Amino acid sequence: MDGPTDDVTAAIQTLFRLGGSRRIHQQQSAAAGVSLSPQALRVLERTVEAGHTTPGQLAHRLDLDPAVITRLLRQLEVSGLVTRTRSAADGRVMTVEPTTDGLDALGRVREVIWSQVRRALAGWPEGDVARLAGLLGRLVGDVQKEPYRPLQPASDNP
Repeated sequence: MDGPTDDVTAAIQTLFRLGGSRRIHQQQSAAAGVSLSPQALRVLERTVEAGHTTPGQLAHRLDLDPAVITRLLRQLEVSGLVTRTRSAADGRVMTVEPTTDGLDALGRVREVIWSQVRRALAGWPEGDVARLAGLLGRLVGDVQKEPYRPLQPASDNP
């Protein structure tokens, strides 16, 4: 590693790996009492964020094949977590909304995750937590401003 910037990048990558871990997902789901695959949970989360959406919008937002979205929405509907209805404006279009149970399930999963982070930070001085929150917010904003660039050949790197 080449210093603090690489240390930050490595720590972020570790957090991403933890967030994408099937084992961690199973622990979070069990703690929340929610039995959903990681993909189904992502679809539920985006549905809750949108409040009222269509399968096509979800497919676009999640960068998933529409057939995958349809299958996942069917699972969520059978579980009582979303409702699918025909659009009043255009009967050819299905709309999707979270149910009260869907909102509750996602809320429980989020609370399990947030509680874990609160416990991890519980021993930190309040000023450190506030600085971390500010710095992470700043980092997210700065990362979003810049598109990824192709690597330059090794001979061009200083």
